[in-house]
Amino acid sequence: MSRLGLTRRTEIVVDAPASSANVGPGFDVFAIALDFPFDRVSLSVKGDGLKILLEGVGREIIPTVVKDNTAGVVALSIMEDFGINSGLEIKVTKGVPVGMGLGSSAASAAAVAFGINKLFNLGLDNNSLVLYASKGEVASAGKPHADNVAASLLGGFTLVRSYCPMDVMKLDPPENLGMCIASPVISYGAKKTEQFRAVIPKLIELDKLVKNVGNASALVSAVLLKDLKLFGRSLNDTVVEPARAKLIPGYFLVKEAALKEGALGVTISGAGPSMVAFFDKNLCDGKAIGSAMCESFNKAGVESSFICTSPGKGARVAI
Repeated sequence: MSRLGLTRRTEIVVDAPASSANVGPGFDVFAIALDFPFDRVSLSVKGDGLKILLEGVGREIIPTVVKDNTAGVVALSIMEDFGINSGLEIKVTKGVPVGMGLGSSAASAAAVAFGINKLFNLGLDNNSLVLYASKGEVASAGKPHADNVAASLLGGFTLVRSYCPMDVMKLDPPENLGMCIASPVISYGAKKTEQFRAVIPKLIELDKLVKNVGNASALVSAVLLKDLKLFGRSLNDTVVEPARAKLIPGYFLVKEAALKEGALGVTISGAGPSMVAFFDKNLCDGKAIGSAMCESFNKAGVESSFICTSPGKGARVAI
């Protein structure tokens, strides 16, 4: 069905935030949007065909060929489905670092899905937007993951209940929830995500499954109840974290250091190698937590840096 001619503008600029997925026991289900950093994506109706331009951090390792680019795949899918034949130039200014477990490709995908929907007045609902944006993840991760793109699109704390049909929910996290993200400088090569997924056990012991279901349920309750202590207790993951921790030098030292500084809990951000420590902003100094995490990485022989941020809003028209 064609929607050509319905657009009321020829350009739109969208900001879409980084995200931290697989929160605690919520592998491929839970994610949380960050207030900072974010990608800024400009979409302009001009010329012929689809063109991708890149600026910002990590641009040199991101493909600009449309079918190999996360943003390009999303744009192609929507434009083909809606019969949009006008030329479109997409300029992505990367603010989310690539390959650090902060949903870099998802931020670009979310911005494009959100932007095309607004630009051509398509009227897509949230589940449809997440579905289209998730298709872009095939270009970077090999599969249409929806957890990161859901958070980047909707903001707050999100959970993917179902992929078929797509059914995503957004919850508002406690206002005093802080996040300190320590990112180690580790080279995994071009297939980092595949390495981190390959170590996940194919079979799960029943007692571990029960513990994870309990913690996942409690984590959702903690968000709804605004109970940060319960949130911290519920971050424990008995399945994925133990397997992936082996790929991050100093992981347990870093986690212990953050907890000693008052963090509520610590987990791997997305596919890693970044680690995220959650804390109560009314009780703790996020910078102290970040410094302690980086000192522990240093003891393990790994350089690192940290940022302190909070849960943020989803994709939005840039001001």
